[in-house]
Amino acid sequence: MATDLKPYFDAVNSAQAEVDRIAHDLDTAMADGSDEGKLKALELQPQLDGALSKLDEASGLYETRQKADRPNDIAKNYVPLSANTPAGNGEGNQASEIERGEFNKLSVQDQALFIRKGGTVRD
Repeated sequence: MATDLKPYFDAVNSAQAEVDRIAHDLDTAMADGSDEGKLKALELQPQLDGALSKLDEASGLYETRQKADRPNDIAKNYVPLSANTPAGNGEGNQASEIERGEFNKLSVQDQALFIRKGGTVRD
């Protein structure tokens, strides 16, 4: 079941906007060049650190939820022997030639496996 990641993504965007706002205020204070501006910038640094921490938390949560919804790549690459796979020739190998209709019934992975093992398709 796929999760709606929008609330997680919105939280990341909101946290990023707060970081940007504080960083802009800090830059403005420093650009002033006055001692008061430098003091204000120093006062804003803990706020910026806190905002960055919240951004890291929101990003981590978003990435975790995103990973949880990804398909299992290992299982996707596993190609089980299906019931539609042509019978072997008695030596553990698959048939070297099958009819087009039987080939079309195979999964894409089984078709690729059949061709890679030297199988041919009869029309």
